Amino acid sequence: MPNDIMLMTDALWERIKFFKKTEKWGDWTKLHAELVFLLDAFRLYVGKSVIIHNAYSAAGHSDDSYHYLGMAVDLHVKGLSLVDQFIAASRFDGFNGIGLYPDWTNPGLHLDIRPHKLKFEPDARWIRNVDYIGLTAENLKLYCL
Repeated sequence: MPNDIMLMTDALWERIKFFKKTEKWGDWTKLHAELVFLLDAFRLYVGKSVIIHNAYSAAGHSDDSYHYLGMAVDLHVKGLSLVDQFIAASRFDGFNGIGLYPDWTNPGLHLDIRPHKLKFEPDARWIRNVDYIGLTAENLKLYCL
């Protein structure tokens, strides 16, 4: 892990307004602080409860998942449509990977802080229905509206 990466500590959690380290983060000591601070700003922006499903985990994702690097979280925003969740997350420059999951019990997002230069790759925005598909206007209408 590069030296400029700061992981969450007890002291850093004291600066987080909307989340607690006891939520469903997995191993919160392996989370990038940048991700948690960005989520705190996202929560302030949406003005609604953000429910964490999973962040750092040791199983259940593809081998190259940003979850294994402490750089990703799965969540949903209570009372906000999936499209509105996506629009809100898209306003934050740091969420460089955004996935929409319409089939979850509570439709929500995968958000990650992959390197900014990868934000513009075709696989940086997706919808996960049965398969992973590209986020296009047509797919958004088909699966999320």
